Amino acid sequence: MSGGGCFCFQCVRTQEVAVVEDLGQYKTLLDPGFHFLLWPITNITGTLSLRIQQLDVICETKTKDNVFVTVAVAVQYRVLVDSAYDAWYR
Repeated sequence: MSGGGCFCFQCVRTQEVAVVEDLGQYKTLLDPGFHFLLWPITNITGTLSLRIQQLDVICETKTKDNVFVTVAVAVQYRVLVDSAYDAWYR
């Protein structure tokens, strides 16, 4: 082994993006596929799904005529590749 160091191979699944940090600082986003990283220094902090997800919320509110109403809301959202950094860190 002439180069030294430990290499770690990582696979990012289809419809996911991996967030890579270098010594605790943001470095890049990895696309789906097979990648290798210099492990102790560079690691995958987490993955974001690019699929459409649904968030079900039940809200109870009071109307102007003092009637309590329960409303079920379904919010569908997905992470865009261009804004994956904001989705992970903000």
